[in-house]
Amino acid sequence: MLDKIKKNLNEGVKQVKWFAAFLSERTRVETSMAKLLFESSKLESKLDSLYCDIGKRVLELEGKGEKAILKDFMVVQAIGEVKKLKEQIEDYKSRAHALGKSSE
Repeated sequence: MLDKIKKNLNEGVKQVKWFAAFLSERTRVETSMAKLLFESSKLESKLDSLYCDIGKRVLELEGKGEKAILKDFMVVQAIGEVKKLKEQIEDYKSRAHALGKSSE
């Protein structure tokens, strides 16, 4: 009788340990995904600000009668930064998506 109780208790402990390990891993994955998506969101905010700056500069140049707006140093530099930010955002999102897929 004691052997049966001991066996059942050990099996119960094993199940609790497995469940705790599962929850720990799942929490780690979810936290990592949230961090990546948060970083992506911060970059999207920077991107919005950059779009605003580009628009202001274009209107400023247009107001001065400038013809070669797309050749302006500030506009070209900002467009290059937009491309970099978009790549970083996509990287963060794809890494978060990959984490979500691997945890399923």
